[in-house]
Parts: sequence; structure tokens; C-alpha cells
Amino acid sequence: MFKEIILSLALSNHVGFDNSYNEIHPHIRFKTDNTISGAFYNSERTISFYTGKEFTFATFTVDIGIVTGYYDVKIAPMMIIKKNNFFIMPGAENKTIGLVFGYEHIF
Repeated sequence: MFKEIILSLALSNHVGFDNSYNEIHPHIRFKTDNTISGAFYNSERTISFYTGKEFTFATFTVDIGIVTGYYDVKIAPMMIIKKNNFFIMPGAENKTIGLVFGYEHIF
């Protein structure tokens, strides 16, 4: 059984991309020890599902895993660096790599 169920709302800003993207992301996360899985309304306005591991360091955490729900790829790698509800993650648009910055409010 899950040890934690987390409901949140993330706000994001996409930097280095040509297109405009959804910046409001409702999110549910299930966590047991450092295993994570969940679903969120993604930047392309579809539902994404993910699974992975959360690694905790002295002052920040890193989520590494796989995610679905994007138009160009069925399953994509995922990496999110988080500190005090702020996050940064790489993103891809065609052959362009950009960054997604954001803040996640946990309910």
C-alpha cells in the first residue's frame, strides 16, 4: 500500500522553446519509500503518467523515471530537480532542448 498520496498544483514557465505551452498542472503522486508514480495534466494539454525513484540529498531532491503522454514520444525519460517546492527540469521540442522552471503547491 502507498505510504503517501500527494495532491498538488504546479505552475511552470518554459524557457528556450518556440511554442507556447500549458503552465498549470494539477498533479497526484503516490509514494512508497523512494518509489514514486502519479499523473498530471502536462504542458501539451494531455494527461501524463509517470513512475520512478526520488533521491533525497542534503538540500534538494531529484526525481528520475519515465513519463508518458507527449505527442512526439510514447515513453520519455524524466528528471526533475526540486528544492522548497521550486523545480527545474529539461524539456524537448523537436530537436530543441529547453528548461521548465516551476513552483508546486502541495495541498
